[in-house]
Amino acid sequence: MEIIESKFLGFCSGVKRAYELVKKELNRRGKVYINKELVHNKDVNMELEREGLIVVRDLNEIPEKSTFIIPAHGLSFEEYMFANKKNLNIVDATCPLVIKSLIIGKKILQKGQFLFIIGEKNHQEIIFLYSNLKSEKTFVIDENDNIPHINGVVGVIVQTTQSEEFYKKMKNKISEKIKNVVFYDTICKESKKRQIEVEEVAKKVDLLLVIGGKNSSNTKRLYEIGKKFVKTYHIENEDEIENDWFINIKKVGIVSGTSTPDFVIERIKEKCLKLQ
Repeated sequence: MEIIESKFLGFCSGVKRAYELVKKELNRRGKVYINKELVHNKDVNMELEREGLIVVRDLNEIPEKSTFIIPAHGLSFEEYMFANKKNLNIVDATCPLVIKSLIIGKKILQKGQFLFIIGEKNHQEIIFLYSNLKSEKTFVIDENDNIPHINGVVGVIVQTTQSEEFYKKMKNKISEKIKNVVFYDTICKESKKRQIEVEEVAKKVDLLLVIGGKNSSNTKRLYEIGKKFVKTYHIENEDEIENDWFINIKKVGIVSGTSTPDFVIERIKEKCLKLQ
C-alpha cells in the first residue's frame, strides 16, 4: 500500500508560535493557565496539560497574578479586561493573522464604513473579532443569514479558517445586495494551500484520511472537500482507524489540519502500514 502525503502537514505558523509560547512559559514557570483550549486539537492540549497547562472554563478559576495564555483564536475583549483586573500575567498567543483581521476591521470602522465579519458566529475567532469591533455599524454574518440593507460603504473581513468556497458564495450574496462593498480576503494562506492540496491528493488515492480535531474549522473544510472525490474519514488520531477501511485499498492519502502535531501524523502513518 502506498501512502501519498500532502505537502502541507502539521502545524501552521500561527499554531507553532502558540505552542512554542506555551512550552516556553511551562519551562519557565511550571504551571500556566488557559481558558478552554490552546488550539482545536485534543492530543496537543493533552500533551501540554501533562506538562502543567491548566485548562479552565471560567477566568474566575484562575488565581490572581498567575500566568494566563490567550489561545490561538483570541480572547473576547470582555474576558481580556477581566484578566487584566485580576492582575494576571497575560501571554498573548493569538495568531498574527487573526490580529491582522482585527487591524483591518478597525481601519474600516475608522473610515466611517460599515463592517461585515463573515464566518461561524460561535467560533472563538469570530467572538474575539466582534467583541473588539462591536459598534452600530458592525455585523456578524453566517452562511444562512440574510444580508442587512445598508446605505453606505461596507468593508468585509472573513474568518481566517474559512473555505474559499464559503468566501466566494458570501461575496456573491453580499454583492447582489450591496453596491458599495470592499472585500478583504483574510483567509489564512496556509489554509488555502491545504484546501487546494487536499483536492489534488484525493484525486490520486483510494482512501483519504483527514487528520485533525473534530472541532477544528479548517480540518472540517478539508474533510468536506476530500469527500467530494474519494472515500474520506476525518480522524483525530490512530485510535480511530478501523481495519476494514483498508480492504482492497492500494493508495491512502494523508492530509492534516493546521493544529495537528507531527507525532500524531507519524503514528497514523505507522498504523496504516501495519494494516496493509
